[in-house]
Amino acid sequence: MTTFTAPTSLLTLRSACAQMGWDLSCDPELVRLGENAVWRLPEGVIARVARSEDRYAQAQRGVALARWMAEHQVPVAAPIEDIDNPHRTREGGVVTFWHEVPRSRPASPSQLGAALASLHRMPAPCHVDLPRAAAVDKAEARLRVVDLEEEDRAALLELAARLQGEYAGLSYELEPTVVHGDAHAANLMATPEGELGWVDLDGVGWGQPEWDLVLTGIEYECGWVTDREYGQFVDAYGYDVMGAPAYATLRGIRLLRMTSWLAQLPGAVERAEVARRVRDLRSGGAIRGWRAF
Repeated sequence: MTTFTAPTSLLTLRSACAQMGWDLSCDPELVRLGENAVWRLPEGVIARVARSEDRYAQAQRGVALARWMAEHQVPVAAPIEDIDNPHRTREGGVVTFWHEVPRSRPASPSQLGAALASLHRMPAPCHVDLPRAAAVDKAEARLRVVDLEEEDRAALLELAARLQGEYAGLSYELEPTVVHGDAHAANLMATPEGELGWVDLDGVGWGQPEWDLVLTGIEYECGWVTDREYGQFVDAYGYDVMGAPAYATLRGIRLLRMTSWLAQLPGAVERAEVARRVRDLRSGGAIRGWRAF
């Protein structure tokens, strides 16, 4: 299997553009390499290259959800219309194309809290089949294939199995709703005028609002969000997830997913951070000081 890297994703992007008759003579700018490779193209276009060809249905759902969210006045980046979007290349790659949120930056915690409150009030779309949100299986599948010491792999798989058992018996204080699935500030873009737009809709599903909120709680624990900022997030949303009965288990699932995702990346800095995270997960140590990627 070909490793997913910036150069391989660029080959997929160039193939998609060539097949659509788009001129990509200048080099696009890599914005982010993660679950997708995000590239900035000329004329305010953002391209998201999926990690593998089996993500086509997920990409289709993301484009359909963006249209639905816009219809319900939920701020969202708009997909490019009147093209094959998502586009599947002849080689099997999957690319979606979006209008860039102009002059944007990641949202503030208070903006994130307010936008999540708005999203969680929306009705479920009748024309899109939403998956269940929040599961250990994604982390478990990654843990089986990423580059880890076998002792660490076994310990994390055991932790995943324990968390899955706990997850099945959780109780919640909030009602189920549509959730973003990866609701951190970098997935909610904000303009200087305060306009917002959700991006990265691959994880949108039906589940517990706590699943979205727990990410900011983790970022607070890591030290990426200050006391003041976390208070603003809670005030904007109207609920403090860190006091929720489900928080510890959802936090554990998120930490496994964050670590298994990072373990897919090949860089030396990423590998060192994975080693630190694995030690903390195995020992139950504090996560303050984990590095953001």
